[in-house]
Amino acid sequence: MEKFDIIVIGAGLGGLSAATYLAKARKKVLVLEHHAVPGGYAHEFRRGKYRFEVALHALDGAAPGGWAYPVLKDLGVLDQVHFHRMDPFYTARFPKHEVTAHADVVKYEAELVKHFPHERKGIHAIIADMIETFWQVRRFGAEGEAGIRPPMEQMPIEYPKMLAAMSMSWDEYMSQFIQDAELKTVISTLWGYYGLPPETLNAAVYIFPWVSYHLMGAYYPEGGSMAMSRAIEATLKKHGGEIRYRQTVNRIEVKDGRAVAVETEKGLRVEADVIISNANAPDTLLKFIGRDHLPAEYVQKIEAGKPSASNLVVYLGLDCDLSAEGWTHHEMFLPASYNIGKDYAAAMKGDFANTGMGLTYYNVADPDCAPAGGSVLGLFALADWNSDNQWGTGGNLENYSNNPQYNEIKFDAANVLIDRAEKLIPNLRTHIQYMEVGTPLTNWKYSRNTNGAIYGTEQSVDNVYMNRLPAKTPIPNLFLTGAWAFAGGMSAAMMSGQETARMVIGYVEGTDVVLMAAPSEQLSVDSNQLTVDGNLLPSANYQPSLSNLSTGLGQSLQLPILKAIGSNREVNLHEIGKPAVLLFHTQETADDAAKVNAAIRADEKYHAAESLLVANIVDLRFIPKLFRGFAEKAMKENYAKAAASLPAEANSADYVLIFPDWDGSTTKAFGLKDTNKILALAVLDSNGNLVGSYQGNDAETHALKLLNQRKR
Repeated sequence: MEKFDIIVIGAGLGGLSAATYLAKARKKVLVLEHHAVPGGYAHEFRRGKYRFEVALHALDGAAPGGWAYPVLKDLGVLDQVHFHRMDPFYTARFPKHEVTAHADVVKYEAELVKHFPHERKGIHAIIADMIETFWQVRRFGAEGEAGIRPPMEQMPIEYPKMLAAMSMSWDEYMSQFIQDAELKTVISTLWGYYGLPPETLNAAVYIFPWVSYHLMGAYYPEGGSMAMSRAIEATLKKHGGEIRYRQTVNRIEVKDGRAVAVETEKGLRVEADVIISNANAPDTLLKFIGRDHLPAEYVQKIEAGKPSASNLVVYLGLDCDLSAEGWTHHEMFLPASYNIGKDYAAAMKGDFANTGMGLTYYNVADPDCAPAGGSVLGLFALADWNSDNQWGTGGNLENYSNNPQYNEIKFDAANVLIDRAEKLIPNLRTHIQYMEVGTPLTNWKYSRNTNGAIYGTEQSVDNVYMNRLPAKTPIPNLFLTGAWAFAGGMSAAMMSGQETARMVIGYVEGTDVVLMAAPSEQLSVDSNQLTVDGNLLPSANYQPSLSNLSTGLGQSLQLPILKAIGSNREVNLHEIGKPAVLLFHTQETADDAAKVNAAIRADEKYHAAESLLVANIVDLRFIPKLFRGFAEKAMKENYAKAAASLPAEANSADYVLIFPDWDGSTTKAFGLKDTNKILALAVLDSNGNLVGSYQGNDAETHALKLLNQRKR
């Protein structure tokens, strides 16, 4: 039986990157790939003397100082591939404007002001803010790698723009600076690169690569994206790594909670110490692993993840030289209107006459893609997997390419895009020598991505970066990489591979790893305190009262039903049948809560859980949505640690009660605020009525005083 240190499932850029980093770290690595070539979406196909790029339009971050540059250098790509910087980056032809996105960001800014002079200040402000947001992201990553990243509670102070962008939509972000609806559409031209309209697209997903493109340059590799894939493949092999093609993985064997082997459709079985999957997450976890080996909540998260949009691409090999006829645009965007939401809806319905589309003329950056006197032109639009009853197949994908209905729908859609392109390039049809059409089903066939998704799960406000499925899985030696665990795009895929490789090395060698995309300090629970850390935003202006004991004997409150982290115990404070002490705190005041807890339990009258409920209400309202997954995971892990420290006869669900107050509503229901500066507490009688509350010094004494007052 063959045995490797690492098996990587899938030779997309994420898998190739992870495998190569690990091979360079002297690990014995095997990559198993479904297709006959490496790269995933980063590959090509040929017809005659024409070479067609499958997916790439422009690569960001490839210049010195760009975020992809170190990865490209590490993987040996820069030594093997020449990158052509595009200037201008693209042109967008709107119903009333034709806007050129110059390679020089200041020149592009001036172009926007020329078209929208009344928004001059707003244009200056939004671009300046986007650049500062980008720098904060780069700083966050660099300081993490250097081990000097500030602690979690300081992050909103140190990286405020980064966190804000990660927590809002691109439309919400734009509205802070500009109001002209047409300008918003113009500055959102690249939205199709990320698969959602501005109202639902996460602002950070748009801002980070936008600045990377416009500040560091948009590049295209000579030889296409396949040249990058082959370069990484060569570096992998140079360091002893191996790739086997046409090996479609269909099972990951799990034994005693660990992934021990991989099996393929051809009957190959290979063992490994660690397995990395660059395949789509739903297949990896629900099919290859199986639900029975995964926690129920984790399975629910996988199933809740909505695959991103797919696309329709028409690949044309022409017998004419478009540049000789005056067409010099590498990329031309043709929005159907100024209403991106409407354009997106049309794409999802398969109405390609009324959606945005693009034209990519590859000869500009890659002259050898066509024979002398010829051209390669790509037409593209977003598309939906379910359009026209799954493109006429009714869900039957067996030999779908021979299905007459599928081919009729596919070519009808292609002809719509050609009709639109012909308005810009007269007599385009007469010059077509080769034509291929790619649909969402094509994407699925070659990549096996669920629904032919091109960005993993959709990149909505609540589903990006650290809110996506993490690279670490509940199977300790199984890791994910690529778009499903990081973000869509080729630069992102390569960086994801680097991150995953670092995680794996940390796992194998038992060392701590600080990652670019993760906080250096997670929210934690001290098992000795039985309380939770958690807030990110301390208030510097709060001056607490030191004598604010409030009594409200018999006062009835409308309280929510609370669900505890870890035990999942639901508590209705009106029906627990015993008095309760609620400790309201954050990370800043967790130690104070622990002291109160200890003082109360030290009193003989309240030592046992049967006589009194003590619960922690953790105010988490200021945590950006991006970090909530980390907070919840950390609280669950530390609940288990705290529970394990209790005597064997104690029921942890009675003694370890951690209630996250995500929106602050429970804290506010008691009229409390600024618990990040000073602990607050409330005492309830056995019917859930408020006995009194307190926020100030010597909380232990006042907690017991309120408890004893309850008996009078």
